[in-house]
Amino acid sequence: MKHKIGLLLAILLVLSPFVSHADTFPKATSNFYVNDFADILSQETEAEIMGISVPLAEKTGAQIVVVTLESLDGETIESYARGLFLDWGIGDSEKHNGLLLLVTMEERQARIEVGYGLEGALPDGKTGRIQDDYLIEHFQASRYNDGIMGTYLALSEAVYDEYGLNSEDIQVKSNFYSPAATGSDEEGITFFDIILGIIVAILVLLDIIFNRGRLTMMVVHMAGRSGKGSSGGGGFGGGGGRSGGGGSTRGW
Repeated sequence: MKHKIGLLLAILLVLSPFVSHADTFPKATSNFYVNDFADILSQETEAEIMGISVPLAEKTGAQIVVVTLESLDGETIESYARGLFLDWGIGDSEKHNGLLLLVTMEERQARIEVGYGLEGALPDGKTGRIQDDYLIEHFQASRYNDGIMGTYLALSEAVYDEYGLNSEDIQVKSNFYSPAATGSDEEGITFFDIILGIIVAILVLLDIIFNRGRLTMMVVHMAGRSGKGSSGGGGFGGGGGRSGGGGSTRGW
């Protein structure tokens, strides 16, 4: 009897990723390709997504779907994305070329889930960089339309290229296709900056006169060593999933 109970528990443990939230996934909207359950997107953004996803699916079978949620209710975004991907059957059943951009507002996370057929065009590292460049800074500034649209366009361009289509045919009314990082964050030189620069210059001059610049050289040396440390983008790392060839998760 104990052996049977142990076997049953093992089976349930193995199947748990497939049944988690299986009965609570929302039904896709009639648009299917854009499902703004969190109500953060404008009608114009939704129309632009539909204007690209629909003809792309007709030509290639590839389906790029955008979903925004209020909350995951305790589920991890990786597990939820895999389950939703399978539940909705995103992508062609033979080509496995679906693509899901999932955003959850309460957890402040986004995930790109990639079907097997698109893993060559969109490996984990590339989907992560796309979010780093196009989504995070926009979302941190509450520019949700810009973050979604920029990320979506970068993904759709990769799919267009994968199928030998001309990505210049992607027509949108707004110019969202630019990394958030390209926006100007410069505040100019302030009065405080000038005063600080003068103080630093005086200290360096005094060090040269009375100490032959030893302290200055030490500071420069220490700064150079600290600059050799590792660097990386914020948020979470990417990982693979049963629903597709991989994906990436980011937080903002």
